[in-house]
Amino acid sequence: MKYHFLFFALVSCTIFGQNKGLVHYGQIESVSLKSPVGPDYNGYLVFNNNESYYVSRKDSLDMDTEFKTIYYTEDGMSGLSLGNNLTFRFGNQVYNNRLKDSLYWNQWVDFYVAEKTPKIEWKLEKETKKIADFTAHKATGKFRGRTYTAWYVLEIPLPFGPWKLQGLPGLILEAHDEDKEMFIYFKGLEYPTDNKASITQIKRPVDHPKNWSTLQDFKDRLDDIYEKSKNTSIIIAQKQGSNVHEQKIKSETFLESF
Repeated sequence: MKYHFLFFALVSCTIFGQNKGLVHYGQIESVSLKSPVGPDYNGYLVFNNNESYYVSRKDSLDMDTEFKTIYYTEDGMSGLSLGNNLTFRFGNQVYNNRLKDSLYWNQWVDFYVAEKTPKIEWKLEKETKKIADFTAHKATGKFRGRTYTAWYVLEIPLPFGPWKLQGLPGLILEAHDEDKEMFIYFKGLEYPTDNKASITQIKRPVDHPKNWSTLQDFKDRLDDIYEKSKNTSIIIAQKQGSNVHEQKIKSETFLESF
């Protein structure tokens, strides 16, 4: 894979805080498949000293990235949607504000959540590996039903990362859960950058409600989807005269199962 990388030595934390950075990622989500197969979404994280903004599954990542989204399956077939739209207008977004200790994100196109920044109990491991020109350090931590491995770099001592993963002593370049059903990998870094990518709170269409849901609202929505799916499976099985199989547990249904 070709890496696009621009990095200047950090003179001081003060100078660092005045600059903006941009990380390019690939992201694969394949819940219940027990391997990193399925659509390979393009994503990026733009950050400064106090804020970060991550977006993936966007119809177009504007002009602030040259990496194209690729959809593939393990056997090389393309266009697998796994029952969902591959991309949508503003994409999946996560905005992290350190000063407010707050995380803002969207789900299912029109569901918007505001919460306190989750405190992930990371365990810092001794293992390291090379990612591009960086020496990345390993960390493991549990987050909402899954155990994640993250690789972070001390050269950029900010606690940001892709998606909702954050809280390490350095920028996260790569992360995945134990089954790699959430698999985020590094494509490139620009730091400092004059790229026009903005650090912004969650964008939404003008016709969407402006209010924020709570984390409990999100949990309730997951429970509702789960119960409806289970009941539908029972009805279908009964109509077909077949045995009703035990419903998959929530951790096999959702990326976040709490």
